[in-house]
Amino acid sequence: MTSSKASSGREKRRVVQRWWNQPDQFDWLSGYLHARGLAPATRRLVAVISAALVLMAFGVLGSRGHPTVLTYVVSAAALVVGIGYATLWLRRWPTRRQSLLMGVIGATLIAIGSAMQTEPVIALMGCTGLAVTGGYLAFFHNTRAVMFNLAVAAVVGTYCTLRLFEMHQDEVSAIAGFWLVVELNFAVPLAIQTVVRTMGADVVRSDHDALTGLLNRRAFYERARSILREPRTGEDLVVVMVDLDHFKHLNDTYGHLAGDQALTAVGWALRKASPGSAIIGRTGGEEFLVIDVLPAEEAVELPAALCRAIDALPHPVTASAGAAIVESHPIPDAAAAIETLIGAADSAMYQAKRAGGNRALAQRAAELFRS
Repeated sequence: MTSSKASSGREKRRVVQRWWNQPDQFDWLSGYLHARGLAPATRRLVAVISAALVLMAFGVLGSRGHPTVLTYVVSAAALVVGIGYATLWLRRWPTRRQSLLMGVIGATLIAIGSAMQTEPVIALMGCTGLAVTGGYLAFFHNTRAVMFNLAVAAVVGTYCTLRLFEMHQDEVSAIAGFWLVVELNFAVPLAIQTVVRTMGADVVRSDHDALTGLLNRRAFYERARSILREPRTGEDLVVVMVDLDHFKHLNDTYGHLAGDQALTAVGWALRKASPGSAIIGRTGGEEFLVIDVLPAEEAVELPAALCRAIDALPHPVTASAGAAIVESHPIPDAAAAIETLIGAADSAMYQAKRAGGNRALAQRAAELFRS
C-alpha cells in the first residue's frame, strides 16, 4: 500500500512538472495561423485588445487621491503601450519576445491601474480585466506566463478586497468579488490552455510523417510559405532538395524493412545536420526538402552538410542534394515562389545525381524573381 501511494505521488509530481515545463507555443501556433490564413484576422483582433489599454489610461487619470506625477506616469505608460502594440499588430506579426512582453506589461499596467482606483468596487472590477491578459498568455505562451498573471491578479485582488471591506464593511461583497477575480483569472486561462494544447497535439500528429517524424508534404509547404511571408533582411533563403541515391536497389537487396530503417535514420541525420530554425519535410518516398533563412556562407554550405550527414550513417545509403538560394525579401505570392524555388532545387539535385550522386550543387536563383 505504501509503495502504491509513493508511486501515485511520483506520477502526480511528474504530471505537475510536465504542466509547469510546457514549452512556449507561440512559434507553432503562429505558423498554424499563417498556414490556415487566419493570421490577418488574429492580428486585427489582438490589435483591438491591445488598444483597450488606452481606455485604462483615461480611467487612471480619473482616479483621485494619488500624487499627480504617478497618475500621469501610469496613464502615459498605458497610452504608449496600448497604441504601440496595437500599431505593431496591425503592421506585422510580432516576435515571440515582443508578444510575451505585451502580456506581461499589459497585466502589470492593469494591476497598477486597478490598485490606483479610489473606489474599491471599481478597483475590484478592474482586476477582472487581468483575465484578458491571462487568456492571451495561455493562448500564445506557456504555463509560467499564465501563473505570473494569476499571481498578479491574486495580489492586487487581495489588496482591492481588503480596501472594499475596510471602506464599506461588506464582507459578503468583498469575498464574492475576490472569488470572481480568482476564478476568472484561473479558469479562463486554464481552459484556453487546455484547448490549445489539445489542438496542438492533433496538429503535430496530422502534420508529421509517421516513419521519419519529419513534416509531411502538406505541412512542409504550409510552413515554408510562412517563411517567405516574413523574411529576415541581410540573409539568404535556401531551399534544399535531397533525394536518396539508388534507393530502389537498397530495397531490392536488403528488403523493405532495411529501407524503412534507412529512411528513419536519414530523417534523424537531416535534423541533426540542419540549423535549429530549419523546416524539414519528407515530401516523397525517398525525397526530402529543407528550407531555412541563413547567412550567405551557411546557406551555400547547407546542402553539402546534409549529404555528408547521410553518407556518415551506418546504412548503405547516400544522397544527392540540390539547393536554390535567393536573397531573403518580401515575396507577394508565397505559394508560387515556393514552387519556383523547389523546382530550381529539384533541377540542381538532378544535376548532382547525373554527376555521380553523393554530392551537392547549390545555385543562386535571384533571376527567378526578377520582374
